[in-house]
Amino acid sequence: MDTIAQLSSSLTGRYTVEREIGAGGMATVYLARDVRHNRRVALKVLKPELGALLGVERFLSEIQVTANLQHPNLLPLFDSGEANGLLFYVMPFVEGENLRARLEREKQLPVDEAIRIAVAVASALDYAHRHGVIHRDLKPENILLHDGQPVVADFGIALAVSNAGGARITQTGLSLGTPQYMSPEQAAGDRVIDGRSDIYSLGAVTYEMLAGEPPHAGNTVQAIIARVLTDPVKPVRLTRPTVPEHVDDVLEHALAKLPADRWPTAGAFATALGASGASGPSAARRARRVPGAAWGFASPLPWAAAFGVAALIAAWGWTRYRAPDAHVVRFTLQPAPGSRLAFPWFGAATTVAISPDGRQVVYSGTVAGGGDQLFLQSLDELRPRPLAGTDGAKFPEFSPNGRWLAFVSRDRKLQKVPVDGGATTTLCEVGFAAGLTWLSNETLVFARFAASASRGMWRVSATGGEPQLFSSVDSGQRNGAQWFPRSAGDERLVFYTSSPGGVANTHIGVASAESGKSTVLKDLDGTFVLGLANSLLLYVSNNGALMAAPFDARSLRAGPPVPIVDSVALAANVAAAAVSVSSGSLAYIRGSGTSQVVSVDEHGQARVLLDEKRPYAHPRLSPDGRRIAFDVVRTQGSDIWVYDLMSRTPERLTSEGLSDRPEWTPDGKRVLYSSNRKDGRYSLWWQAADASAPAELLYAGSDNVREGVVAPDGRSVVYREDTPQTNRDVYLLPLLGERKPLPLLTSPSDELMPRVSPDGKWLAYVSDESGQYEIYVRPFPGAGGRVSVSAGGGMEPVWSPDSRHVFYRSGRNLVDASATASPAFVVTGRKVLFEGNYEGNPYHANYDVTRDGKNFIMIRPADDERQLVVVLNWRQELRQRTSAKR
Repeated sequence: MDTIAQLSSSLTGRYTVEREIGAGGMATVYLARDVRHNRRVALKVLKPELGALLGVERFLSEIQVTANLQHPNLLPLFDSGEANGLLFYVMPFVEGENLRARLEREKQLPVDEAIRIAVAVASALDYAHRHGVIHRDLKPENILLHDGQPVVADFGIALAVSNAGGARITQTGLSLGTPQYMSPEQAAGDRVIDGRSDIYSLGAVTYEMLAGEPPHAGNTVQAIIARVLTDPVKPVRLTRPTVPEHVDDVLEHALAKLPADRWPTAGAFATALGASGASGPSAARRARRVPGAAWGFASPLPWAAAFGVAALIAAWGWTRYRAPDAHVVRFTLQPAPGSRLAFPWFGAATTVAISPDGRQVVYSGTVAGGGDQLFLQSLDELRPRPLAGTDGAKFPEFSPNGRWLAFVSRDRKLQKVPVDGGATTTLCEVGFAAGLTWLSNETLVFARFAASASRGMWRVSATGGEPQLFSSVDSGQRNGAQWFPRSAGDERLVFYTSSPGGVANTHIGVASAESGKSTVLKDLDGTFVLGLANSLLLYVSNNGALMAAPFDARSLRAGPPVPIVDSVALAANVAAAAVSVSSGSLAYIRGSGTSQVVSVDEHGQARVLLDEKRPYAHPRLSPDGRRIAFDVVRTQGSDIWVYDLMSRTPERLTSEGLSDRPEWTPDGKRVLYSSNRKDGRYSLWWQAADASAPAELLYAGSDNVREGVVAPDGRSVVYREDTPQTNRDVYLLPLLGERKPLPLLTSPSDELMPRVSPDGKWLAYVSDESGQYEIYVRPFPGAGGRVSVSAGGGMEPVWSPDSRHVFYRSGRNLVDASATASPAFVVTGRKVLFEGNYEGNPYHANYDVTRDGKNFIMIRPADDERQLVVVLNWRQELRQRTSAKR
């Protein structure tokens, strides 16, 4: 039985339901005939799910308040009740149209007509407010025009629903109100709403009657609410100069963000609007409402509202203008259909950028087939759009004017693309990039990652050209690095991540844009700077917390930091967070940084091996398959652990410096690893797996040695060294006799992740000689030609125990490349075994295969599906958090 038949059957003798005439967020409206009085009425039936939530008795009790309202501009309530489980209420059927229909037809009303309607509605509001009833959903659809006279419908219905439903309404996600006309306090979900909320809504309706559009619009409810909470209202006279100045002032007063700044009563609003002049905002106030004027900026700040940082420590001198409080709004952005947040990029968290005006967010997403590209999400649009030409791009950054997006391309070029669409422009070659920033609209600064002669920070023109060295580590910091530059916004200072060696031993540094001279802030154990906001240095700590520290730009000194946001996704020193200093908006990806060690079969089914959630990396099975060696990151380093699968007990093997990337010797008695435990320089060490003897230095090269594997016969070690001349190279170290390294792979290309086949005949490795990282195999240890294993990109090769398969990672996919090895090595096929959010690593394989070749030991993030969070008016929260620590 359909709804009309159901209602007619239940209301026989009272109402005859004829047809549906409209529907809204809370109710469906039917034209019916009141049998007893022989008159047409509007019968409004609450949505079934809402009725079930409220309950009959509670709703009917609440709606009685509305039934007692009598005013010429209020549509009276005739009746209410329940019909076969459906809650309904009855009002007169008004011949004519509602204000929405007239606005759709005419768009703008004559000024006098708009004022007349607004004054009449304000009179009705004033009457209802004095009787303790608030509308809560005033909009053009609820203003009926009967013989030209406005009549307000549904008065108090939203309030009755709210009172009847209580907190359950919020839990359902039902919005009691229409976004374009909601007051900021209603949009923010405040439970206590008074008559000044209706005054705001009437101000918005009046604004639309005059301007032809509401004061805040957008393509999504999310976008509209964000603007209601944060955007200043554009003066109506800018759109329609014929509107009297006093009307413009009255509307500004009605549309104030804070209830205390609005007209105190609807009667006062009506009086001011109907008068030829008003005692509303002064000329000075009108001048201040120009976007950005109150903040002392020349450029508009459309998202700005209520940012002011109170002094954390007065001696640091960073107190600034403090505006009225505004609501902090948090929401998540959903990836484009068919894509997901890139998770993570070879162990590095997804990088995020936010535009200077806070209206656009760029992030890296994984698309079908496992590749990554950049997506741009405008907050006033439903879906993000992919940015053409950004496949495999990293480190997106908006220019200060918001017109350009710079990034590092897959083939290691610094490029830029117009935000509004267009072709990409190549600025220069960057090699192994470690972040970039816009120093100004004309200049960019980028960092080079590898331990090479070109490491440090470089400056290049936004029009392209040869980059110039901007800053480098002191000569005394032989193995130091400068990563992830971030402009202070004043073209004078650039912050960066300072690393004397290793991803877990970092501090914040700052360099002069004029001289390049750098200073390390040793009191700030941080890894990724977001920016400088009103003398607050915002950065992500080594444990993934977003911190704020007062910073004096003259003395280059920082005060004690305060934690602001925890659980920012962080890996390999790249934090998935960005802040727009001018708009006060924050974007970040939530992620705890912890993980689990899991076993995954060849069909993708996973089971947990270690219950405890920690920052694990580089799991390696012992030759007998009974133990797993892995490294665990701590605040200022990382340690090697060994886990016994039988007894389910972990034992820490190292406790000094940064030790990582463990590998077993063939007899299972020792664990080989890279460590900077001696002098800050990375070398190869090994140690008894049962910790029965201290660690021994196996080999110290002239540069950092960052990974090594023991050949199956135990007679040599194949290792990778980061050399200044040729980036990463691979060498053979004999363990018998003189330990003199022999070069294996020393081309100008980047070679890394060497791994010897279990039969000892072949060497798999990664190289970028084709322009992207691919897997290759060549004879071991002698000379011979190489064979391509991967196609379309590959990292992290691992051999099967029978040497007939090379597994590798391609995006989110684990790929099986089968091969024959006699008389020559030939790849016979490739297939994707499974896809999943398992952490990869750009420097050393981050998984292993079991001895039967059918299961894989992998690292799975504890928070499997991360969320991209946007916070509007975050500066207000920043002020509150830092003020509390004074």
